[in-house]
Amino acid sequence: MNNYTKPRNDGSIAFGVIILGIGLVLLFRKLGLFVPDWVLTWPMILIAVGTYTLISQQFKSFFGSVVLFIGVYFLLKREFDLDLGLDQFIWPVGLIALGIYLILHKKQENKALEEVRKNWESSRKKKTEASSSEKIESAEVVDDAAASQEEPTKAPYSGFVRATGTAFMDRINESVIFSGVNRKLITKDFQGGKATVIFGGLDLDLTQVDFTGVVTLDLEVGFGGVKLLVPPHWDVRTEVSNIAAGLEDKRMFREGGVDTNKVLILKGTLLFSGLEIKSF
Repeated sequence: MNNYTKPRNDGSIAFGVIILGIGLVLLFRKLGLFVPDWVLTWPMILIAVGTYTLISQQFKSFFGSVVLFIGVYFLLKREFDLDLGLDQFIWPVGLIALGIYLILHKKQENKALEEVRKNWESSRKKKTEASSSEKIESAEVVDDAAASQEEPTKAPYSGFVRATGTAFMDRINESVIFSGVNRKLITKDFQGGKATVIFGGLDLDLTQVDFTGVVTLDLEVGFGGVKLLVPPHWDVRTEVSNIAAGLEDKRMFREGGVDTNKVLILKGTLLFSGLEIKSF
């Protein structure tokens, strides 16, 4: 439990400031005070959502940056007649940016998988050299050593077959955009990670995952849904920010309660989306 980090409140503060601002604007209008019409337009909604997402994600959100840019552009064009002639380029440039993002994300994923494979091969080689230098005194020792080497041999390489939906990695790094993904993670040293879902769905199975301590899973979901399947004894804490979103906890709790040595913290932003947590 030493790796527990204090929850960040930046997102909650930003959301509170936005709500406070909307309330003040509505109050000023009721009192007859002058309030510019553009303050309550749809581009301002995009600006507020983009700003909130960026602050809550420590300005590392691709989704928040795109939403903020679109809101600012259309606000300047609609309310201030500042036409930069970008209308015809928004969709092509947007698709290009999305493609580049997906390519870079996939390269990072492949790099992580390659590191896992190399670490496994190095560990297996050391075990093989150590076992060959020792004298085997009984048949049981021989069988145990053989079994311990066969198990990791199957796991890492079968995990690289992406068609199965199974991934052998310690960290999650998923991007689901205009699609659906079913992912089953298998690891004994889970370290959390991040999942971005935009106009899509992600089914994440963590029932074959183990860890000790506190791990964080960042969820950045816009107009999509995430279904999370976890063991019933995990201590799952939700610190996500909801904007017109729903969160359902359908876990089946066992009589023994939760294991305080296995804490999964869910952070991030849900925008017009849904998060469902279930257990077997």
